[in-house]
Amino acid sequence: MLLESRNPKPKALPTLGVWQTEDGRQAFLSCAFPDAPDFTCDTWCYESDVDFVDAKELSGGRVQMRHRWRAHSNVIVVTTVTPERGAVEFAARLENEGGASKATPTEYPGLNACWQLKRAPAFASAPDPYPKFVARCFIFTDKGFTFLDKTDRKKIPVRPPDDPYNNPPWVQMYLPVWSPLMKAGPDAWADYSSDRYLYPVIGAVSRDGKYLAAIANESNSGMAQAWHDCMHNNPDWLPARSGTSRRTWRLKIYLMENNPQKLLDRMAKDFPQAMKLKDERVPPGPTG
Repeated sequence: MLLESRNPKPKALPTLGVWQTEDGRQAFLSCAFPDAPDFTCDTWCYESDVDFVDAKELSGGRVQMRHRWRAHSNVIVVTTVTPERGAVEFAARLENEGGASKATPTEYPGLNACWQLKRAPAFASAPDPYPKFVARCFIFTDKGFTFLDKTDRKKIPVRPPDDPYNNPPWVQMYLPVWSPLMKAGPDAWADYSSDRYLYPVIGAVSRDGKYLAAIANESNSGMAQAWHDCMHNNPDWLPARSGTSRRTWRLKIYLMENNPQKLLDRMAKDFPQAMKLKDERVPPGPTG
């Protein structure tokens, strides 16, 4: 562990910690929530073309992490992580380390945050078979609040059809209703479900059914439930807001009582644009 935030309200706000891998190139951020017993989740920042540079504590229990973009070594991804009651916000921006002499590229890095529930005993897959964890993960489809084992889950292309990890499929990718359906290539680690989601949020319910944890944002191109008790729900870079030239990348992790409507209500407050995206749906059509 590199640092742990000094939480001004430990009984109300999540406590943040930054951990670094032995090679120094990757780091993950832990969030210990007081809202449920023994709940700590980890977010790997990032499984992308970036290297971890450093982290520091900010006021109010916040943490700042910096990553260098390998493709453009003068560009630094600055992520500010802020604890809230029942939530943690990740907000990233780009900074040019070279100043005016080095131009910031017009494209932006695809940040892939891997959100894991391994260290939350009430949510983790162990000691159950992994498909039971899948049965507690959820998205919102036209059917409403939908557990992933009730969605169409296509077999993993890179594995034989009779592979144990394909019976049932352990992993799956999901597309939004505003995206055409797709089919993964033969070497892909997961395929796309034909069930598409209405809102950019994915999560899991605790084993006892009392709590839910979820990761959400304002706009994305797809979500995934993957191998390491993890989910991927990475936002697109948002356009610069009025009065600023900086684009932002923003997501939130939620932990609350198992009340799907309460989750959507919180999202409507934090990400109002996300609740309108379902109206921009694309007809199903053939996969390709």
